[in-house]
Amino acid sequence: MLITRIRAKNFKTYKDLDLNLEVEEDKPIILIGGMNGGGKTTLFQAIYHALYGLNIRNKEHFRQLLNATTPLENNTLIELDIDFKGRVLLSDYFYRITRRYTLNPNDQPVESVTLNFNGDTFTYGTATPAAERALREAEVNKIIKANLPKELSRYFLFDAMESGKLLEKDSLSRVIKENIESVMGFNKYIELGLAATKLKESYVKESLDEQTEKEAYEDLLNRKEELENSLAREREKYNSSLAYSIDNKDLYTKAKEGKSLQEEYQERIRYLTAKIDSLKEREADYLNQINKFTDTIELQVFLPNLVNSIKDEVELILSTVSSIEKKETLPKKQLDFVVHLVLDFLEKQKVIYEADNQLAEAAKQYVIDSQNTNQTINPYDYFSEEELQTLSLLLKNSTMNPYPSLEQYKKELEVNYTELPKYKEELEELNGYLTNDESSLIQKYEENEALIPQYKSTIADIELNIESVEKGINSYDISSGSDIDPKLNAIKKIEPLFNEISAALLKAKKKNIEETMCEDLNRTLTAYFEQIDRVELSDTMDNLSFKMYHKHGNEIYLNQLNAASKQVVVQVLLKSLHQYGDYNPPVMIDTVMGYLDKTTRDLLLKNYFPQLSHQTILFSTDSEITTDIDLPKIEKNISRTYTLVRNVEKQQTIVTEGYFKYL
Repeated sequence: MLITRIRAKNFKTYKDLDLNLEVEEDKPIILIGGMNGGGKTTLFQAIYHALYGLNIRNKEHFRQLLNATTPLENNTLIELDIDFKGRVLLSDYFYRITRRYTLNPNDQPVESVTLNFNGDTFTYGTATPAAERALREAEVNKIIKANLPKELSRYFLFDAMESGKLLEKDSLSRVIKENIESVMGFNKYIELGLAATKLKESYVKESLDEQTEKEAYEDLLNRKEELENSLAREREKYNSSLAYSIDNKDLYTKAKEGKSLQEEYQERIRYLTAKIDSLKEREADYLNQINKFTDTIELQVFLPNLVNSIKDEVELILSTVSSIEKKETLPKKQLDFVVHLVLDFLEKQKVIYEADNQLAEAAKQYVIDSQNTNQTINPYDYFSEEELQTLSLLLKNSTMNPYPSLEQYKKELEVNYTELPKYKEELEELNGYLTNDESSLIQKYEENEALIPQYKSTIADIELNIESVEKGINSYDISSGSDIDPKLNAIKKIEPLFNEISAALLKAKKKNIEETMCEDLNRTLTAYFEQIDRVELSDTMDNLSFKMYHKHGNEIYLNQLNAASKQVVVQVLLKSLHQYGDYNPPVMIDTVMGYLDKTTRDLLLKNYFPQLSHQTILFSTDSEITTDIDLPKIEKNISRTYTLVRNVEKQQTIVTEGYFKYL
């Protein structure tokens, strides 16, 4: 996949953006500079949302996304348009996705999407009938997914400052596992394997003759399900504890050093209060929209569905009526006047001697009869003009069904509400810290630290119990030669296949990933420059992990690396996934240098970014990649440079050629 152009109209600080993002084959980098608040993140978002769409909840949300200088009038549009090139079966195909957003007369957000695929066009929108929209939307999503699925976008479109946090404590193995399973395409085989196991268990149960055996087998299945649910709960507790540890580590360190944390507490309280208030406001807004929806459901749902069902008949009526040539019928006064003039003319021309009243009446009647005779018969003449106008307005009805967007809004709220108890609990704790010394935070943190190994131990015990129960379940397995149930024999052959495929894929790619990461880390990890002997990826998908070793033989523990080194490790991992994964998307990195020191920056500029991808879009300030020292190091690898300049007065971002060239 290669992004070639991005356009944005009326989107946040971009009034009318049209940016060329094409790269030359040996110059994969596009460098986009801008000061903090200049519009880098907004441009990043424009590219992301052009691919995956905006989910505009309501009028207020539309206003927030609309450029501040653009008046909100009828048909005001937010438009995102992206061109990209993708390869299918060794051939390049060109795509353009255009997404337009506006408000309908009821102030509900509506969307229109157009995909141009090598000249073939797919269009759908809020007004498209549901079945037709689902079909077209599926076609568009299929093309996007073939190039870069949304669920994988975070591995290629990311903020470098956030990437280092992925490596805190024991979260690393989970991150490695998630990344490799997703990007390498293993997930589908893992899910198929689980489905095959469930199906086999169902067939085994059906094949058991004795009722006692069936009951015992079912008890084992129920026990396994209970243990799996317990495992999920313990893992959730473990992850929550781990997250607390990561989020509060700095505060704990300061507290142990005897520093006052009152200012940090106040800031966190303000943040959490704003988060909770925002959630409450969104809930109130959602309820308000639901009330509006129920009050106008006839207009927004029933009427559009009715119109769609009778659309063809209404169009036939209107087209038939409009095609009939209506002869103009003279009103009585005009008819009297015209006949009088004609007869007067005939008298003057001496065609007739004298026009009496009888002749005048006969002439009028002749004209009336002629008009009636020449009038085309209208099969729909029982419709009045008002009724025909009403039918015409029905077809032009722009009322959209807001239910899909309301349902999405509801799902987002439900996800956010799962975090609400945590926010409230933390807020209560912080308010308690304000009236006490830092010892309460220290105590809470250390108690949490003590819980982490306990959760790990509990998880390990549950996993052992699951293994034991699975042995019991497998003991009921019927030999493959049995003719009791041919479906069981078939599924038994299929079940191990998916695990074997995953293992084979991992084995095939494992060595390449290890060698590439070792080489890249030796060139970019400042603290261990040219000192890494090997990188080891585990052999199985069950507990996928990653380790690296010093040339002296000892393991280099990842949780002991500083923030800058962790950022480098994650970016090196992502490069390997990009190189050996199932997808070939561009890479976009915001805040490219994050926590990095000068030496690490030099190494990344020379050894990392030029080889990262066939297209690498970097967003940077002039303090991250400097114009005098850093830029010359990668200049030969750059196809295009831009600088984003924010005009505060006009509330717009202007794009200029060059990297901070005229600033």
